Amino acid sequence: MRILVIAPGAQAPAQLLTTLQMVAGKVASVFSAPDTGAACAELDNALFPFDLCILYNDSATHLLHQFHPLAARGDLPPTIAVCTENTAEAATMLFKAGIEDYVVRDEAKEWLRQLPEAISIVNARHHARSFRSQLDNSVRDSEQRLSQIVEGSSVAMFVIDDEHRVTHWNRACEILTGIATTDVVGTTRQWRAFYPNERPCLADLIVDNAIEKMGGQYYGDKGIRSSAVLAGTYEAEDFFPKIGESGRWLYFTAAPLRDSRGHIVGAIETLQDITDQRQTQESLRAQQTLLRQIIECNSVATFVINEQHQVTHWNKACEVLLGKSAGDTIGTRRLANDIYAEDRPVLADLILDNADEAEIARYYDGRYRRSPIVDDVIEVDDFFPTLGANGRWIHFAAAPLQDDTGRRIGAIETLIDITERKRAEERLKESERHLAQIIDGSAVATFVIDEQHRVTHWNQACATLTGLPANEMIGTNHQWRAFYPQERPCMADLVLDGAMEDRVAQYYGEKKYHRSQIVSGGYEAQDFFPNFGSSGRWLYFTAAPIRNAEGRIVGAIETLQDITEQKRAEDNLRQSEERYRLLSITDGMTGLYNARFFAQRLREEMDRAQRYQNSLALMVLDVDNFKRFNDTWGHVQGDQVLIRLGECITQSLRRTDQGFRYGGEEFVVLLPETNLSDAEAAAERVRTMFADSEISPAANVFIRCTVSIGVTMFNVGESPKDFVARADSGTYAAKRKGKNSVVVINPLADPQI
Repeated sequence: MRILVIAPGAQAPAQLLTTLQMVAGKVASVFSAPDTGAACAELDNALFPFDLCILYNDSATHLLHQFHPLAARGDLPPTIAVCTENTAEAATMLFKAGIEDYVVRDEAKEWLRQLPEAISIVNARHHARSFRSQLDNSVRDSEQRLSQIVEGSSVAMFVIDDEHRVTHWNRACEILTGIATTDVVGTTRQWRAFYPNERPCLADLIVDNAIEKMGGQYYGDKGIRSSAVLAGTYEAEDFFPKIGESGRWLYFTAAPLRDSRGHIVGAIETLQDITDQRQTQESLRAQQTLLRQIIECNSVATFVINEQHQVTHWNKACEVLLGKSAGDTIGTRRLANDIYAEDRPVLADLILDNADEAEIARYYDGRYRRSPIVDDVIEVDDFFPTLGANGRWIHFAAAPLQDDTGRRIGAIETLIDITERKRAEERLKESERHLAQIIDGSAVATFVIDEQHRVTHWNQACATLTGLPANEMIGTNHQWRAFYPQERPCMADLVLDGAMEDRVAQYYGEKKYHRSQIVSGGYEAQDFFPNFGSSGRWLYFTAAPIRNAEGRIVGAIETLQDITEQKRAEDNLRQSEERYRLLSITDGMTGLYNARFFAQRLREEMDRAQRYQNSLALMVLDVDNFKRFNDTWGHVQGDQVLIRLGECITQSLRRTDQGFRYGGEEFVVLLPETNLSDAEAAAERVRTMFADSEISPAANVFIRCTVSIGVTMFNVGESPKDFVARADSGTYAAKRKGKNSVVVINPLADPQI
């Protein structure tokens, strides 16, 4: 401990300097402070390297003249004034200026015996203020972190207490339900978001432990089921006509919140819009909430005992803390009975007797420690069940008081009520447990990383999804192992680093991610992970930043959802739609396109030919003597003739050509970008292949059928009806010609045909 004894603004006569050195020596002997010094000088910056300063002067006014400029600049060490002025006015001036304590210098030098006590009190008070400030900052940072984790989630959720009052209603819940937080927090009207009439939500049934008794009454055949992820958690899904324009399907889970003794003190309910999932197996995430705690510290209480273990000083803070007045305590030796309700020494008694470690441990085993600030000071945290209605936690420290020879003439003990701190610490632990319950109670896979990219939370749903337990992940920066074969950043890592979109796109591609519309600075994405399961899984994931009280990013939260079944459903739907489309445009017997599709394709190809000045040919085919064949062999065998002609058309055409069954035994073929010569050649291939085919309508009976084909070209500006009619006229000409032939009609040579 560094202590400066200084006479500010004074010269340095030998007598004054000797006095200052004597004071410094007295202080050094009491507190074993080797860095104690004495000087006659201006205050200025000489104060700053010291832990405590003792100002020595006759005049309080002169001290204030020296002290005020430094006090205005701040960063002063604790200061004690020593003056000869024994007036309330002088003391008041010094205290208002920021001096911690005031000792009146008398000729009998009683002030020298008072000075160590004043130093101990000032140090204890300064230590208490510093500790309270640190504790307040720690709690504030913890609250901010918890708030960011919960509010950073895109999962709609609300929390109720054991009286069914809503304590949390996050932004995602506001967006989902359309009900503002301010309209529902503090009320028991959470049902208004979901139902037209008052009834319990799933969380209400959890709080009342009424799932088995009343679950079927409210959810019927939709059913409530136990979560496969976490014991004690229930889940269900239902349609809510009040939500959105036309109602929404919600998947919801509810889990109990318990205190350290396992008692249910509330419930958390998460809600996920699964409207799209029920249509295409897509769902949104739900996740987490926030807990708050407040911590308070009290002032320092101090008492002093003499060689006879009698109380000589008992300040006002002691009166308030211990409930004993100074008048009833000073001069007595009853402290142990007052504090412990038994005859035993207090810590000051042990210090006064210079008790060894074994003796101290006899009364405070495992609860005492030596002060890191002052030598010979012992500190203890202990619980006193007799203080207050429910007992109090007290932090107390004791130091010996010595005379000039080093003989112990008493002891000083300071006491700080740390009940609120202890309760705050327990609330903090409870909050951590509560937060863990909230995260682990969610069916949404979730992990959280801190500023160093270390995993701080890895819930059971995440462990189940990835196959990696929490004990292998928490405390590491190996979150990538769950998703990728080689080390690379996850989405949460990129959000934590404040990565620009081009870097996000580097890892996820421009079409696989987008910014979150719920959380500022968050992202959403979906990707395929081949290492998941036996054949890989599709995951939908979100990531959002966690900020401290200053708004700086200090962590990130990521949620993940398996959407593999949704993707499969989407693929199946696309395939089904394609099959349906093909069926709607295909002739079921021949496999060629049908007449309805021909009408559509004819107009499209005519438009394209006219727009780009391309050629377009058309052939019309009609089976020869088909009615006679049907009358002779029946329609079933007649169908085989049509099927075979369809095969010949398919096998004879190019990939760009399209064949259609026009009706009965009549077929048409569109030949884009084909001139008359090439179209005629294609028609001859079909005719020849069909004429060479044998049809067996009965055993040992083989018949060759033929087809008549008309071919023509599209004439710009004509109608589809005229185009088809001209080709059809070619078919009739082929039949008149003797059948089994191809007739080409050139619209330019004979446009009237």
